[in-house]
Amino acid sequence: MADKQDYYEILGVSRTASPEEIKKAFKKMAMKYHPDRNPGDKDAEEKFKRVNEANEVLSDPEKRQIYDQYGEDGLKGGFAAGAEGADFSDIFKNAGFSGGGFSNLGDMFENIFGGGGGRRRARNMPQQGTDLAHKITISFKESYTGLSKEISFDRASTCQFCNGSGAEKGSSRKTCPTCKGSGQIRSGNGFFSISQTCPTCRGEGTVIEKPCTHCRGTGFLKETKKVEVKVPAGIADGMQIRIAGEGNSGLNGGPRGDVYVDVRVKDDELFVREGNDIFVEVPITYSQAALGDKIEVPTMDGPVDMTLPAGTQPSTKMRLKDKGFPDVHGRGKGVLYVIFKLEVPRNLSDAHKEAISKLKEFEKEIKERPTLKDYLDKIKKWFGK
Repeated sequence: MADKQDYYEILGVSRTASPEEIKKAFKKMAMKYHPDRNPGDKDAEEKFKRVNEANEVLSDPEKRQIYDQYGEDGLKGGFAAGAEGADFSDIFKNAGFSGGGFSNLGDMFENIFGGGGGRRRARNMPQQGTDLAHKITISFKESYTGLSKEISFDRASTCQFCNGSGAEKGSSRKTCPTCKGSGQIRSGNGFFSISQTCPTCRGEGTVIEKPCTHCRGTGFLKETKKVEVKVPAGIADGMQIRIAGEGNSGLNGGPRGDVYVDVRVKDDELFVREGNDIFVEVPITYSQAALGDKIEVPTMDGPVDMTLPAGTQPSTKMRLKDKGFPDVHGRGKGVLYVIFKLEVPRNLSDAHKEAISKLKEFEKEIKERPTLKDYLDKIKKWFGK
């Protein structure tokens, strides 16, 4: 690649390419020319630097606009408005790659296994591993009783062949040729300059001379882990369970991250949960509502008998204390609310119709009908009578 090769040509995209297209092209080219994949290839190393340089400019809307207008000279400050020899908008920006791409295979490994964000290694400093997320689905009854459930997930573990160094046995690390071991590169003209984390070594100051053939220089290997999760009684849909120390391995001997298990609870056909309370509808007949009866109602622990008082109105709600869900934190139990729904029969027999007709005659003699009286009063008020 010549020094003045167009950045769009370097990434293989058109000048109207979207940010997503630029990001995708950068990842592809960075993988192709990465030094870890082309050991000792000076041409690939130079191309990799130019790919990073092109991405840094084209993934930043402001830099891209300047480049489109003035080319590389404009980025050096020669055409920047309001200052001579410096682009002030860059001075106050965080150093690093604005495109969010992977500058080494380690970053790609973290992305595959669910690590949070790109990593920057602090030289020789232990860093905790990234957290993982996992989801389980349980039944309504299991959320009431609690259970122990085995889960399986993939995580990053320290490579046992290189002990996490990323270097093949017998090889060593060498001073980074880009930053000369400082871990930082400086750029700018005149009085102003900015410091950035070195894109080649990611701030370590050294690079792997010969990458480990097992982990490809990342220092990590994929591992499938099985863990027994204790789901507490009373857990609700959307709650999380934290499993400490079972996430991805840390850097430089740092501790593992955690695993957060997202719990999803299936709906039930009979019961409905609101907080720690449970609601259930029980159908009753007219005679049961009028005369009262002993009704068997379902609970999460089995059926219980309830006394239905005479004159029970439709949709009457009665409560059973301590028959709801146990509080997940151990603070007692909720209430079970039983809603009695009046069921009107269909397809009546002639005898049944005759009996109801007689009942209709008796109903005309009923003088106390408070619900009807309240309804009629509202009608009169509405029409102003």
